[in-house]
Amino acid sequence: MSITFTKKEEFFTFHDPMQNGQLIDRKTEIRLDPLTGETSRIIFDPGTPFTPSDYSELAKETEGKKCPFCPENILSFTPTFPEDLIEDGRLIQDEAVVFPNLFPYSKHNAVVRMCEQHYVKLAEFTPSIISNSFSAAHEYLKKVIAKDPSTTYASINWNYLPPSGGSILHPHIHVLASEYPTNYQATTTKAAQDFYKLNGANYYDSLKTHEKELAERFIGTEGSIDWIHAFAPKSHTDFFGISKASSFEELTEDFWQDLSESVLRFFRYFEHIGISSFNLGLFIPLTNNVDERVHIRLLPRLTIGALETSDMNVFNYLHSEPLCMKEPEKTTKEASTYF
Repeated sequence: MSITFTKKEEFFTFHDPMQNGQLIDRKTEIRLDPLTGETSRIIFDPGTPFTPSDYSELAKETEGKKCPFCPENILSFTPTFPEDLIEDGRLIQDEAVVFPNLFPYSKHNAVVRMCEQHYVKLAEFTPSIISNSFSAAHEYLKKVIAKDPSTTYASINWNYLPPSGGSILHPHIHVLASEYPTNYQATTTKAAQDFYKLNGANYYDSLKTHEKELAERFIGTEGSIDWIHAFAPKSHTDFFGISKASSFEELTEDFWQDLSESVLRFFRYFEHIGISSFNLGLFIPLTNNVDERVHIRLLPRLTIGALETSDMNVFNYLHSEPLCMKEPEKTTKEASTYF
C-alpha cells in the first residue's frame, strides 16, 4: 500500500431559480484520507464571505473579577496539583500558569492560562505568548510521564473563542495524557503502524515527500515543521503540520518557537479570509518509534448566516463525515503566500 489520493465525484441535477430555472449539475466530491481511509466531502461553495466575530464587548463583560484566569483571580480561583506531582501546586512560566482542569476530560488534564490579557485578538498574539504556553504544557507532561509510566498518549489542544467550543474568553490551552487514546489517536496510530509494516516507511515522512513533489497541497516550512493542506480535510480548511520529531523526547524549545511562528502565519491568513476562531490539536507520541511523528491539525471554526448557525451539524457528529466548502488546492495557494 503506497500513498494514494482517491476522490469520487457525485452530481445532483435540479432547476436553479438563481439561474432563471436553468437545469444544472452541482458537484459533491468525496475524498478518502490517504492514511485512514475515512471520507470527507468537498461541497459547493456559495462564495459567501466568512464574517469574523468581534468579542470586545463580551470581553468587557467577562474580564477582571468575573474571569478566573485574569491576574487578580488566577491564584485563588484555580485548583492546584498534589504536591507529589508539582511541589508548589501550579507551574508558572512567565505569564503562563498551569493548573488542573476542574472538570477533566482525561486521567491527566491541565489547563494553561496563556497570558494576563483577557481578550487577545489574532493580530495581538506574539511568538512568546504561544511558545511559552506550549513550553509550559511540555513541562507539565514531563512531570506526568515521570510520575505515571503507564501514560501512553498525549496531546495539547487549543479552543480559541466561543465558536470553537471555548467556554472562557481568556486564552488557554488543554493538556491531556492517558493510557487510553481518543478515537483520532487510536485510528491514526494503528494506521501509521500498518503503513510501516506494509511499506517499510514512515507514513508522515512519505506524505510530506509526496506532497512536495506534487506541489498541490504543500504550503511551506517553518523550521522543523512542514505544513500541508489535508487532502481529505476535517473542516473548511485543515492545515496539517508534520514535525521532524518522532516523539515527546525530541521536542525542544526550538520546536515551540517553530510552532508559534507557523501559527501566527496562519492567523494572518485567517484574518484575510474572515475567520477569527479555530481548534488546534498537537498529537505527541510518547515513545520514539519508526512509524509516527509529532503532528498538528489546525482547523477554523465559524458561524454561518444571520442566525449564526454552527458550522458543525448531523454530518459531522452522527455520520462522522467532515464537510468542506473550500477546495484544498485553492486554499493551499492562498495560504502558502504567508510562508
